[in-house]
Amino acid sequence: MASAFFIASPSPGGGDQLYKLGADQSVTQWTAINNLNPFDLTEFDGNVWFGGRTATQGNQLYKLGFDGSVTQWTAINPGGFPGLNPNDLTVFNDALWFSGATPTQGNQLYKLGNDGSVTQWTANPGFMPFNANLTDFNNAMWFAGNTATQGSQLYKLGNDGSVTQWTAINPAGGGLFPLGLTEFNGNAWFNGGTPTEGRQLYKLGFDGSVTKWTATNPGVGGLNPQDLTEFNGNAWFNGNTVAEGFQLYKLGNDGSVTKWTAINPTAGGLNPRDLTVFNNALWFNGLDPTTSKQQLYKLGFDGSVTKWTANPGFMGQGLQPSNFFVFNDALWFDGGAPSGFELYKLGADGSVTQWTAGGSLNPRLVSEAAADPDSTPSSIFENAAWLQGNDPVAGNQLFKLGADGSVTLWTAPNHSTFPNDWARFA
Repeated sequence: MASAFFIASPSPGGGDQLYKLGADQSVTQWTAINNLNPFDLTEFDGNVWFGGRTATQGNQLYKLGFDGSVTQWTAINPGGFPGLNPNDLTVFNDALWFSGATPTQGNQLYKLGNDGSVTQWTANPGFMPFNANLTDFNNAMWFAGNTATQGSQLYKLGNDGSVTQWTAINPAGGGLFPLGLTEFNGNAWFNGGTPTEGRQLYKLGFDGSVTKWTATNPGVGGLNPQDLTEFNGNAWFNGNTVAEGFQLYKLGNDGSVTKWTAINPTAGGLNPRDLTVFNNALWFNGLDPTTSKQQLYKLGFDGSVTKWTANPGFMGQGLQPSNFFVFNDALWFDGGAPSGFELYKLGADGSVTQWTAGGSLNPRLVSEAAADPDSTPSSIFENAAWLQGNDPVAGNQLFKLGADGSVTLWTAPNHSTFPNDWARFA
């Protein structure tokens, strides 16, 4: 039967532990290992793997078996702080790859094979930063890695296991520092640093070529593209301008880059964030030009941009929509209300409704609060959305948003706090 696991802190203490949400929706504390503090739950080869603390060996790799057993899997670098410290666990080519610490070489690339073997894959001193943004694209895995003399560059892990430094861009300025690799239209696009133009949009082609795609706003930090999101055959992102702050940009499927808005130019720009596709439109958080407060905006299928709400929110600071997720033919989000931050619903008809009141729920999907969100499945499970939310008496707990729209405090007061991360067994 299906089950899900998440991380939460029991009461009394003992550090974060693993919890199980069963198919019957019962919640069980699954581990009681002193200060385990599990992180980055990642499904691979029928099991769930994660980093966790040990009493004497720092953070090591753990296995949560399909049978429910929990096993410390490694004892690498036990005398060094913080142990192996596995992070950014990512499945690629029938193996689980991660960044892990070594006694003398800093963070390196490690491989967990489907036979359970753990192998240090690279031995380049100072090679990998703590979070290398491991990303699967075109039958290879790409990541940010440090070099001896050229700063942070783009690396490729090939399907054959070879590791290659792929770029040598901006070596005198600290490197390329590739961020946010996102696949669109057969290529991968990312935010990278240039020698003289600040941060610009780069293209990693299907053929492996790397091209600086923009040279926008060179005197003010560059374009600095963020939150690239595909919608209606194009990719949209938040980008910087010289005089209008951050605005909505369009990357067309022909490769053209167009500044799409000029909203609120004298007070920081539109600053579109949390771009989310729902019901044939792209929804996002943007600044109201008359108040400079955050409201809900809609980018329509026809390219029109509309400020959708004019909600005063909490203490007059605007709706401030965030933590969007789609569930049961509606878009749900955390937004400001007179009582604090509550759950809102955007219906398929475009209506916006404050769904909870009185408790400053401050909701988000449990899965959204994850150390490695790109490898975390959504915490929509058994026809319900499972949320991290605040209860006025019990504090931060597990909540259930049912398919009927009901919102229920699911864990008893002091049962667990701050549920986060998510993994599933089929």
